[in-house]
Amino acid sequence: MPRCAGVSRSSLPRAALLAVVLLIYLPALGDSSSGTHPDESYYLGISAEMDARGEWLTPTIDGRACWFKPPLLYWAERIAYGALGRGFLGGRLPAALCAVALALLTGALARRLHGPASEVPAALLVATTFGLAKFGRLAMMDAPMALAFAAAAFGAWRAAEEDHPPSLLWAGVGAGVSFMLKGPVGAVIVLLLAGGFLLARRPGLLASRWTAGAFALGAAIGLPWYVASLLVHGRAFFQFFVVEQNLARFTEPWTLSGEATLLVGFMVFLLPWTLLVLAQLPALRRVRQDPAAMLCAIWIGAVLLVFTIPALKWPHYGLTCAPAAVLLAVRAPPPRWARLATAVALAVLASVMLLPLRWPLPATAQAALVGAAAALAGGAALVARARVAGSALAVGGALALLLGVTVPAVNPPVIPAQALAALTGRDLYVYGYVPGIFTLAAGRPVHRVERGSELERALASGGVVILDARGLRGLDERTRSVAVPVARWEHIPGYLAAGTVLRSWREREPALMFEPMLAVELPGGSALGALAR
Repeated sequence: MPRCAGVSRSSLPRAALLAVVLLIYLPALGDSSSGTHPDESYYLGISAEMDARGEWLTPTIDGRACWFKPPLLYWAERIAYGALGRGFLGGRLPAALCAVALALLTGALARRLHGPASEVPAALLVATTFGLAKFGRLAMMDAPMALAFAAAAFGAWRAAEEDHPPSLLWAGVGAGVSFMLKGPVGAVIVLLLAGGFLLARRPGLLASRWTAGAFALGAAIGLPWYVASLLVHGRAFFQFFVVEQNLARFTEPWTLSGEATLLVGFMVFLLPWTLLVLAQLPALRRVRQDPAAMLCAIWIGAVLLVFTIPALKWPHYGLTCAPAAVLLAVRAPPPRWARLATAVALAVLASVMLLPLRWPLPATAQAALVGAAAALAGGAALVARARVAGSALAVGGALALLLGVTVPAVNPPVIPAQALAALTGRDLYVYGYVPGIFTLAAGRPVHRVERGSELERALASGGVVILDARGLRGLDERTRSVAVPVARWEHIPGYLAAGTVLRSWREREPALMFEPMLAVELPGGSALGALAR
């Protein structure tokens, strides 16, 4: 079996590999300035509220049941809150540890598929893909789901290719965990992945007691919560979770733009290693003779096929088969064109890292940017010389500097300390945002108001409402005229127009990329305040 070029396992012991991966995923994990995602705010808010209420069965937002996802990730976050306190570190640590475990498991699987020399490159490549480095540091389902699928693939490979049928129980664990992370679609993907590989390589195992045991194990992990939720909540659970959050996704019209979002997002999130993956696609023509390529093809196909069917698609849905893409990339030494093209891409990224130095950034951010640029340049030189593992190690160093130092140094916290001090003892609400990140930043519940009438009632009751400048402009004139600021700060909006960024860079004025955040209340003598009394 061909092996990928890179350092040998002995030159980078697994303990050192673990340390490298931890340096990518743990720095600044508990800092609200390290970035977020709208979905993360939902998940953090739900887990924090479940923890505050002592609730294990029913996910809630402001006391209302919200079955967006099954609660396995929320449970893990609750456990972390118990050990570390209810904050960003506890909320994000379970997903980050899953990303770390995913890198190590991908390396272990590469060793079985391609030989010992592929273990370190595979682990480092998957740990340093843009998508997993981003979403593996957030309280999101992607890294835990990818780990569950990798466990299922590991079990299917050992059972079929190493004649160890008990390993099929890993597929059962993967199915049950996926069922409790994403819902039925997760279990379906595991069934297609593991079942499809067994059908092609060892169909006799499908009727074995170990396959039956895998089904039983998956059901034992996944079904109890569903049964309990149906017994307690009945039709409300069925309508919200089963119908609205699952079946309805498959009844909306399919669109080409949605499919492009999924496939292009998959390619983008594999950066900077996308071309190393694409270079190995010709191997898929020989999947019947190459079981390792077959496993990767079935894994990628199962994920992309299942997520192709529903109309709603997000770019990060394909991340759960990123390990399969990396396993395909390390099956053989990459061709020269792929190495050189990847080197050019890394060199361009190194140059891009220096562009923000035009802004008057803090010294720590500037130093980290220079270090990241140097690491990426080194990675470019190494991959050009076929040192894939060394290049991935350099990219990992760049990611650690960017995510652990640069971003927290330039991105304001969700609620700065001085603003938080001004909000002490107030009932807090947020308008126009999901409250989860505000709840963890404030250290106490922040409630959500979604309409102007709800906002007015919150203010009239003596509460303080957090909103941005656009939200303030959206208020009716009477409320806006009497509301007074309790605290002011700035934040970087989630989506910045390219023209805004370019203008800010040309003028060396970072303030152009910031917008005001306000916490407002009504003075006691206002008309709305009088209504509250």
